[in-house]
Amino acid sequence: MKWTPLDPPRMFETGRGEPICMKDCGRIALESDEQVTFVTESGAEYDVARKSWGFYATPSLNGRLLNFGLRAALVRSHVGKYYLFLVERGQEVELQSYLDLEQNRLVRWLDNDDDLRAVEASQPTLRAPLPIECPCGGNRFTTVHMYFEPPLGEVRFAQFGNEYRREVFRCGLCGHFISVHTMAPSSLYGGTYVDSTYGDERGMRSAFERIIALQPEKSDNYGRLRRLLDFAETHVGPGPRTVLDVGSGLCVFLYGMKRAGWTCTALDPDPRAVKHAREVVGVEAMMADWFETVDIGQYDVIAFNKVLEHVKDPVAMLRKAAEHVAPGGFVYVELPDGESAAPPYGEGFGREEFFIEHWHIFSLASASLLAEQAGFRALAIDRLREPSTKYTLRAFLVPHTKRSL
Repeated sequence: MKWTPLDPPRMFETGRGEPICMKDCGRIALESDEQVTFVTESGAEYDVARKSWGFYATPSLNGRLLNFGLRAALVRSHVGKYYLFLVERGQEVELQSYLDLEQNRLVRWLDNDDDLRAVEASQPTLRAPLPIECPCGGNRFTTVHMYFEPPLGEVRFAQFGNEYRREVFRCGLCGHFISVHTMAPSSLYGGTYVDSTYGDERGMRSAFERIIALQPEKSDNYGRLRRLLDFAETHVGPGPRTVLDVGSGLCVFLYGMKRAGWTCTALDPDPRAVKHAREVVGVEAMMADWFETVDIGQYDVIAFNKVLEHVKDPVAMLRKAAEHVAPGGFVYVELPDGESAAPPYGEGFGREEFFIEHWHIFSLASASLLAEQAGFRALAIDRLREPSTKYTLRAFLVPHTKRSL
């Protein structure tokens, strides 16, 4: 950066109302990827970033800029010239007085989703795909972290090659996190995921046997089973009990449920996971995409154990479960707790809660809103740190149209 002051400042008058005396104080020359920040007396901040192609004239209008107390406004002058104003929150009346004096008009605020999308809708050829939706529907996202290489411990997917870049955004309304990148979901959750995570069928069995051999105090699954079975004693009626595990994976959960006397069904899109469930765990299994399943019956419990974060639309995935919950039954959900894992409370964005296979990382508020948006009500939501050190939210849900016993 090169700063060239004008001393004394260049003075000039402007304005159509009372004359405004302006002071031109100097020049700032930025190199590519340099930034300067302007700060008001109240602490509002405004960044200007230089790029090889020009400037980022503002930070995100409905994100970081808004969070710093500045509202973007599109203004039209009396002669048809357009300007972008950045207005401190609370100074809107003063802005209007200035516009009246200058014979200018406020065309539109540009600091909220509705107005920005209205601008976008007026230019259909310029419309880009909307980002991943937040469960709260607010989508008031701000960048909180960028990755230029995989964090330690993350599964390496061959499709990325040497190019790795993704960004984590957080919703300013409910605290929900989303991860944005260019890898196709089919690459993450098809056979490639099993290959990259376990290697082959022998690797799946080896991982399964290692996990079921853990002592109770070191087993995430032991705590999961104990909590779920205790809950079911109160909320599921007598007689045979059935459970469907959506995205069953290694089937460790159903192994425990089978031992507890439940009739178990696994559902997974990967043929090796289905074969593993049938031949190793000894439970019924369906190879299917959950969204495409029909006529699969009803179950006392439908479980989504660390599954909903792996799809772009968890609300739609959870909503489909309502038609398959038997009267008196419930849905059991486990989600990564980004609120506890992220700064300032947790260790940060290198943790597994934020690994690439998770499109969504939840907060306590967004977990509750997920249930509401999908047509469920939460009977209980727990926050815990598991023996594996995972930060987890677990919820027991019933459809609004059904009643638990």
